[in-house]
Amino acid sequence: MFRKPLTSTLSLALIAGVSLPTLVTAQTLTITAAGGDYGTALKEAMWGPAASELGFEIREESQSDSLAALRMQMMSGTVTTDVIHLGSAEAAQAAALDLLEPLDTSIVDMESLPEGARNDYCFPFDSYGTVMAWNTETFGENAPKTWAEFWDTEAFPGRRALRANAQDTLEIALLSDGVAPDEFYDVLSSEGGLDRAIARLAELNPDVAIWWTSGAQSTQILADGEVDLVVTWNGRAAAAKEQGPADYTFKGSIVGTDCLAVPAGSENVEDAMRLIAGMTTAEREAKLTDYILYGPMNKGAYETGLIPEDRLPLLATAPENAGTSVYSDPSWWVENGEAAQIAFDEMINR
Repeated sequence: MFRKPLTSTLSLALIAGVSLPTLVTAQTLTITAAGGDYGTALKEAMWGPAASELGFEIREESQSDSLAALRMQMMSGTVTTDVIHLGSAEAAQAAALDLLEPLDTSIVDMESLPEGARNDYCFPFDSYGTVMAWNTETFGENAPKTWAEFWDTEAFPGRRALRANAQDTLEIALLSDGVAPDEFYDVLSSEGGLDRAIARLAELNPDVAIWWTSGAQSTQILADGEVDLVVTWNGRAAAAKEQGPADYTFKGSIVGTDCLAVPAGSENVEDAMRLIAGMTTAEREAKLTDYILYGPMNKGAYETGLIPEDRLPLLATAPENAGTSVYSDPSWWVENGEAAQIAFDEMINR
């Protein structure tokens, strides 16, 4: 059977001199973020709505260690990620290794952030606090409320538990020793500063029943009554309070952040910055609190009216908590963390 040759629409249009409308396809960006419930929360509250608004298609990658994934991409010479979710300490390491693009401040809104949390390479969007928690049956209404009181074993006797890690622990040691919050990194960096923090921890070490190694452990030992006072993260402290009998305070908490960055070598730097800006609006960060007890970093999130009143006391950056909190300095830990951890481990094992 004879068939006529097919002529493409494009060819016919060219022959007839007719112009065709340009075919527009959505820009596809790849985001590397945490998996599990956290990853779902980020999608539902932040990058899903932002991508829809901007007209982007998103390819999602879940990684439990985003920094390791980023390093592998750089080593292979093929950068496939456009936006990457990092902890603030990971971001500082990545920036020191020239793995991140500088943030484009003409696109992302630095003014929306508390000054102490601003970063040149990774945009903070949520926060958690390292806090003091206690057994309410042990202390009743007379629990310690400051780090100096946490160290006062005579006025507040009881079994203590701290994290077996130098980070945040050195900070609270100096706070307990009277160092002002805005000075403790200067003190840590000064001659004898690290020794001072270690000596302060050594004073308490005989009264530390447990040096815990996982967040789940910190919750369980308080809930089970194995310890009376514990240094833990606010989400874990909230979980212990639900199980009871326990309570906690944000007073003097050390605030850490998670952030969003663009890997060096991304082919979509400008669009990636636009996606970060879209993800971190006040409304979207406020919505994230529906899923997890991480405090928004966009100051405007607390003015949206989207965060329930009963949830505000549970967030590290809520106005009633933020006044006594201080931000961890990840750059200090990148530069000094190894020496600090060695000194810390030696103190524990004496």
